[in-house]
Amino acid sequence: MMRNGRFDDTGNFITTGFPGQLKANMVFSDEVNEDTGVTDWFNKRERFRDTLFGYTCWDMVINFGFRTLEDGTRECYHYGEYFHGNLPIVSQIALLVFKVHAQIVVWSTEHHINHYAFAPDDEEAEEMEEQSRANMPLFLLRKFFWSDLKAMVFGYDENDTSADDKHRQPSFLITSDSSSAETVSEEDDDDDNEENKLPFQQKAIQIQISEDIASDKRVMKNLLARNNTQGADDVKAVLIRRHTLTRARTKAAAQSQMDSGKEEDAAHSAPSQDAYVIAKDLAVDRALRRRMTRQRTARLRPSQKNLAKVDGLELDDDMDV
Repeated sequence: MMRNGRFDDTGNFITTGFPGQLKANMVFSDEVNEDTGVTDWFNKRERFRDTLFGYTCWDMVINFGFRTLEDGTRECYHYGEYFHGNLPIVSQIALLVFKVHAQIVVWSTEHHINHYAFAPDDEEAEEMEEQSRANMPLFLLRKFFWSDLKAMVFGYDENDTSADDKHRQPSFLITSDSSSAETVSEEDDDDDNEENKLPFQQKAIQIQISEDIASDKRVMKNLLARNNTQGADDVKAVLIRRHTLTRARTKAAAQSQMDSGKEEDAAHSAPSQDAYVIAKDLAVDRALRRRMTRQRTARLRPSQKNLAKVDGLELDDDMDV
């Protein structure tokens, strides 16, 4: 569905909907810890609105991201913010499709993180990680379909060590973490606590996300105005040109940290012509620019506070005289 998309006159991503046409918007938000320089939380908010002859058939918002817990671990989430359906049967079908897709995404992400994202640094583990990340359905079909099917039908003994080949073990077999379970139960018991809410559910972060959405709209409007776009074709040309520059800048920064072998792979990667990929990459670039602006602003605050203190001391000295 997303691969057949296009841009409208205002730079919004449009694709075939169910029914009519589907407009997708996304915004990336995050917060970097000033002391450690590490991202404390990250959120991707994506809105899908399906219309037919100007009538909204259904409208939904999904949030993806992670947050850092008190013990330093990171919790990933995929959470629906709302779903509004105005076309009963069609809306229920669309909601069911998104729910099934969400379950697949959540399970695939959990499987990849628990098995391959932090695998040992060796050639076999890197190859498995690459295959898992590139095409999870095909990877699972090739590696784990038979073992998972047997485990679901006949069960599986977690203490059974007879299967030396890890590819014959069920893919859902992971090491249990009692501390994580305790954390989850505590969060469930104290769900009303603001600190235990997911990032996009917290009032302060909701304000930041709203500001990020307004900022993205303003940046897009100014970009199209500067280039005097007259239609969807002009908008696409401008965004492709901007996307190419963004990729070149990102690649230049990434290559400085890569070895020579990976540099060659990055150098041969051509810019994508897919509208959804372009929209996503430009949204990421806008988020990075906002982060740098906030960091520069945060660095200026101590200087301003020190200046205020100096002014205050000078004022006190004058009063003493």
